[in-house]
Amino acid sequence: MAETQHDHRIAIEKNVVDSNISNQKLGTILGFIVAMTAILGGIFLAYEGKETSGIATIITALVGLAGVFVYGKMEQKKELANKTQALVKTG
Repeated sequence: MAETQHDHRIAIEKNVVDSNISNQKLGTILGFIVAMTAILGGIFLAYEGKETSGIATIITALVGLAGVFVYGKMEQKKELANKTQALVKTG
């Protein structure tokens, strides 16, 4: 019975990991599509004679991407620190 539960737990953890990987890939792809749409929209606006709006759109998209990247890195560091503290407490 313990072996069955162990195998079941391993299968569940594998499903969670696979799901997280899929979600991260989908998020990256959708983020790229949104960013490129905004940047191409800004380029189109600049081409149509609305340089200020076009440049503002491009800059806003790039700042948003940078913000998401920085926030993600900060969250990764927090998570790593929490895991390290948990290991130190148990070890």
